[in-house]
Amino acid sequence: MPRPKGSRNKPKDGMPDRPYRSPEELKSKMEEYFIKCEQVEENAFPDEAGMRIFLGLGHRSYQSYMEDPAYELVFDWAQDMRESWAARGLASNPRNAQAFLNILKQEGNGGWVDRKTDKEDKVIEIRAAGVGGVEAFK
Repeated sequence: MPRPKGSRNKPKDGMPDRPYRSPEELKSKMEEYFIKCEQVEENAFPDEAGMRIFLGLGHRSYQSYMEDPAYELVFDWAQDMRESWAARGLASNPRNAQAFLNILKQEGNGGWVDRKTDKEDKVIEIRAAGVGGVEAFK
């Protein structure tokens, strides 16, 4: 059955809608969003949800692009753009430092951490020599 004119790749059989035919086309539209946030909305944060809405993508469609290796560099670029926006804001506006840090801590915006965390399991070795043997632990 033919699609109605202007229906831009409607989903069929439960597959997500994928209106952008190439990484270059998607990146170009993302660039429009970043420009809109910077110029039209006076340096508004280019958040991921806002970008998804601007692109006209639902959660499943957006996720399907993110999981596609052909689009990986486009999403890396978009994350770098959001991280750069927040890092520049942090450096230039110390009064709002906590807000910028909260943005930067989100995985999609850089995943910054306040301090290093040791994710390795620690092993403690107890040497009981000379303390009365096993009886000392009862």
